Amino acid sequence: MSSHKQHRELAPKVLNFFVITISTSRYEKMQKKEPIVDESGDIIKQEIITSGHKLVGYSLVPDDKVKILKAFTEALDNPEVDVIVSTGGTGYSKTDVTVETLRGIFDREVEGFGEVFRFLSYEDPQVRSAAYLSKATAGIIKDKVIYALPGSPAAVKLAMEKLILPEAPHLVFIARSK
Repeated sequence: MSSHKQHRELAPKVLNFFVITISTSRYEKMQKKEPIVDESGDIIKQEIITSGHKLVGYSLVPDDKVKILKAFTEALDNPEVDVIVSTGGTGYSKTDVTVETLRGIFDREVEGFGEVFRFLSYEDPQVRSAAYLSKATAGIIKDKVIYALPGSPAAVKLAMEKLILPEAPHLVFIARSK
């Protein structure tokens, strides 16, 4: 049996996910107690629950390095959390600081995630060359896996269905192996 098949068999069947939405406009609405539509965050949460995994937390923060770091630190400190999925802040505008913030704390970056995500995005005729405008990435901190996704609902759905849900248990298993 190949090692990745063996790893998949030994991997946890149910993971605990924490979702972080990074959006200044939504954060400001939340602060003003106005209604918030978080389509991408909602898609992530729905995909987690539908796939039989558990949602153990959710946070909404602005595009601010310190607040992003605080949200991830709190999720990482939660012993229940296996995987953190964020949405937003992975582009190239001046306020998109999610990836730069996370790369500074990753123990290891999972470079292949971003490469395959951009490849799959490129195959979509609606996206094509715009795929390279995303810095979507993944990484490991201690024994937890982090995915940083764009804010686009279509991008989030693609990443969850084609990459994260099929492989997160395997990656968690590897991250926790001695």
